[in-house]
Amino acid sequence: MSQSSDFKDFLTDKVNLNQSRLNQLAQRVTAIENLLSNDEVLGELVTEVIPQGSFAHGTIIKPVGNREFDADVLVVMEANVGWDPSDYVQKLYEAFGRSATYKSMRSRKKRCVTIDYKGDFHIDVVPFVKRFSETYVTNRITDRFERAAPDEFNEWLEGKNRITRGNLVKVVRLLKYLRDHKTRYTIPSITLTAALAHQVSDHARIADPEAYRNVANTLRTLSSALAVQIAGHPDAAPCIPDPGTGRDLADRWLSHNYRNFRSRFASYAEQIEQACNEEDYGKAREIWRSLFGSDFGTGSLTAGAATTPSVPASERFLDRDFSIPEALNPSYRFKTVGYVGPSNGFRNGPLPKRGNRVGKGRSLRFRLEGSNIPEPYDVYWKIRNRGEEARVAGALRGDIQRDNGSRSWNETTSYIGHHYVEAMIVKNGKCVAKSRQDVIVI
Repeated sequence: MSQSSDFKDFLTDKVNLNQSRLNQLAQRVTAIENLLSNDEVLGELVTEVIPQGSFAHGTIIKPVGNREFDADVLVVMEANVGWDPSDYVQKLYEAFGRSATYKSMRSRKKRCVTIDYKGDFHIDVVPFVKRFSETYVTNRITDRFERAAPDEFNEWLEGKNRITRGNLVKVVRLLKYLRDHKTRYTIPSITLTAALAHQVSDHARIADPEAYRNVANTLRTLSSALAVQIAGHPDAAPCIPDPGTGRDLADRWLSHNYRNFRSRFASYAEQIEQACNEEDYGKAREIWRSLFGSDFGTGSLTAGAATTPSVPASERFLDRDFSIPEALNPSYRFKTVGYVGPSNGFRNGPLPKRGNRVGKGRSLRFRLEGSNIPEPYDVYWKIRNRGEEARVAGALRGDIQRDNGSRSWNETTSYIGHHYVEAMIVKNGKCVAKSRQDVIVI
C-alpha cells in the first residue's frame, strides 16, 4: 500500500533540490552564457549554454549534509578548424581567466572547466562541438573528440517519463537519495537513470494499468524489472546503451561496485514490493521507513503555503467551464511537442531534446504529433504558468483556448518556473485524449 501524499512530502522536504537553489543555478548559467557569448575569442563560436546530465533530466537532489551539489552545462560551439581537441577546454579556461569574477573560481578537468561557487554548488562547463553533422565533447588529456548525443538522450528520457506520467524522474531521485544516504551501493547517476528508463515500456502499462499510476507503483514496477535484469548478470553489469550513441553507459561502473549494487538492490526491490502489497498502511509505512529512513511519512512541518502550488483563481477546466466531460480512450494516442524558435543564433528545435528546458524570451510553438485519432475532432489548449516569479508579476495562468484549426499554439517564455501546455482532443462532445508538454524556464 502507498499513500501519494507521503511520497510527495518526502520528495519535497527531503529529496528534491530547493526551487530557490534551482533558480540561483539558472541565474549562474545565464551569467556564464553572457560572459562566453561576449568573449573576444569564444564569442563568435558560442551558440548557447544549455543544461546537461542531471540538470537537464530534472534529477538533481539535495546534497548530503553540507556537501555541494553539482550541475553540468554544455557550451554549444561551432568547430574551429585551427584547433585541436585539447584546445577547447584550454580556450574555455582562458576565457574564464579573462574575467575578474571567474578567474579565481575556475579549474580544469579532462572534458570541462569547473566553476566553483564555494559552499553551495559547482558547475562543470563542457565544450560541445558540432563537426561534420555530428556532435562531440573534447578530451584535453587524450586530445580526442568523443562522440556525444545528449539531445537524443534527453528526448528519449522525456518520452519514457511521459509513459510513466512523470513518475520516472521522481523514482530516479528517490533511488539517488537511497544511494547517497544509505551509502551501501555505488552507481553513476547517468547509469542509474538510463538503467531505470530502459525498464519503462508501453507494454508494461498495457499489461498492468496500475504500473505507473503513482510514484510508489512506478518505483515497484521499475525496481522489480531492473532487479530481474541484473539477477542474470552476477559478475558484470549488463549493457546499458546510450540511446544516442549506443555506448555502454555501464562502462564506468567498476565490477566490485556493480556486484555490491546487485546484492543490495535485490533486497531493496523486495522491500518495495512488500510495502506496495501490504494492505495495512501503518505496516506499509514502517517498511518504507526502513528503506528511506524515519523522515518518510512524517508530513511537511515547515512547507506550508511556500510549497503549495500557486493556483490562479481563473484556472479553467473542460468539464467545469466548458461542460465537456473526460472520457479518455486508452487506444487513442498523440503527443504534444513544443518547438523552440530561433533567436540571436541560439539553437531551435524540439523541447524534449533540451530536457524541456529553455531560457526566457524564447518563442515556442506547440504541435500535435503521432495522432491515431480519426477526424473530425476539436482541440483545446491549456496554458499553465506557475512559480513565484509569475505569481509576483500577477501572471499565473490556467486558461483554456479552442484551437483555430491550425492544430498548433504559440507562446513566449517570460517567467522562471515549471510550466506546461496541454492539448486536449474533444470528439463527440467528450475529451478522449490529452497530452502535456512541460516547459521549464531557467
